[in-house]
Amino acid sequence: MSANGYLTDRLTRHQIFIQRLASGAVKDSLPILRKMAKEIRAALQRHDLTDFQTARLIALQIDISTITTAAGDALESQMTDSMTEFAVYEAGFTQKLLQGAVTVDLAGVSSVALGEAVTKAPMTLISGQKTINTTLAGIFDTFSVGVSREVMTAVQSGITAGSTNAQITSDVMGLVNTRTRAQAEAVVRTAANTTGSVARAEVYRQNADVLKGEEFSAVLDGRTTITCASLDGKIYQVGEGPQPPMHYNCRSVRVPVVDDRFAALREGATRASKDGPVSSQTTYNSWLKKQPDSFQSEVLGPERAQLFRSGGLSLDKFTDDAGKVYTLDELRAREGITLE
Repeated sequence: MSANGYLTDRLTRHQIFIQRLASGAVKDSLPILRKMAKEIRAALQRHDLTDFQTARLIALQIDISTITTAAGDALESQMTDSMTEFAVYEAGFTQKLLQGAVTVDLAGVSSVALGEAVTKAPMTLISGQKTINTTLAGIFDTFSVGVSREVMTAVQSGITAGSTNAQITSDVMGLVNTRTRAQAEAVVRTAANTTGSVARAEVYRQNADVLKGEEFSAVLDGRTTITCASLDGKIYQVGEGPQPPMHYNCRSVRVPVVDDRFAALREGATRASKDGPVSSQTTYNSWLKKQPDSFQSEVLGPERAQLFRSGGLSLDKFTDDAGKVYTLDELRAREGITLE
């Protein structure tokens, strides 16, 4: 098997480590989230929520915004410190891994360059039909603003419904302790995956002369989105094309494709899947074809799964070049198909 198969095997398996690291970061964030929840409860209890008065709502909104902004800033600060250290580790790991697949010495990456790259690198996240252009700091700001907005929406809904202070507070805290915590976890995991992706990209950029591209590699399981599944196996020029994370909680990775002139051969390379190791030549498209109809429907949705099984559309037909998923109406218009 080629050096590229070896790299695919090691990097896709290495993503398991990164997910464990992200789980640790999520655990570390819990005190910040608990503090935020406690302060939101206290703010709600300080205000009379039973009477719709603009001045009262504005005062409450200021309190909630102050609390959520502080929580977002604390999460960002905590993650920035830990992710800077992780970026240095990840760059070293990637360089060592790539060195084992080539016949020439590789260039290193400075820790200063890594720190700047991680904090300033642009991120493009796909969320439904929206494309979000942001940065590592930006996703924490988005989290803060989103929590504040959802809390105030819940308060206003409670007032409109004639709920008591206690009922409104209970509803809001239920939201904060479930949906908000899940959102925070997604942000923290995405920050970890972004850091790993940026660190690897810097290594590839510094050694672009021994590479002929980067291959997009998605995880072969049911949690992979249509976006990542459609991009799996595609090769892009170094530093160009869609860069993981493609969305919140994204686990995909870009694997360096070594120029044949510098490649060292390896035997028996595989890649991880939910069913155990498979050939490194297996793409998500070919792997999904072998899965049961029920699993295909779970991943793609019933209509798209039927189109996939019929042989009419491969996974890359379900998305545009950036990985944004077409709606069924858009598919109908583009592909000239009939959807019953």
